[in-house]
Amino acid sequence: MGKTRKVGLAGSLGPRYGTVARRRYMDIVSQMRRPHECPQCHFKTVRRLSVGIWLCRKCGVKFAGGAYTPFTKLGEIARRATKGAITPKAVAVELGIKEKSEEEIAKPTEALPSTTEPETEEGERKKARRRRRKAKEEAPKEEHE
Repeated sequence: MGKTRKVGLAGSLGPRYGTVARRRYMDIVSQMRRPHECPQCHFKTVRRLSVGIWLCRKCGVKFAGGAYTPFTKLGEIARRATKGAITPKAVAVELGIKEKSEEEIAKPTEALPSTTEPETEEGERKKARRRRRKAKEEAPKEEHE
């Protein structure tokens, strides 16, 4: 029996980083390394290729997923929402987003300042300098003999 009986995969970290961090690391890595179910052939043969890229060893399908798991909670919600299985209100509830009332939606937001309004003196000076530089660059250069 090895020395990592109690700490598992976190044994590679040694005594560093504290118990909570090592336990979280062990949970994430053990979940990442176990075989997952393929969305196409439904065999438990999906393995991680790199961060967010997953490959089924049976059917060869390659797909994007989460960094440590092939299917994230947000991805599941998005998939159900695109299929029309859940309403937008239910999506907002699952994500914990406060839904806006119709009055808030209808109320116009404050307009952005227009570009035609005069700016500060400093801004105007900068613009004038830029114009002078451009004029100098565009002017034909005379060659010295």
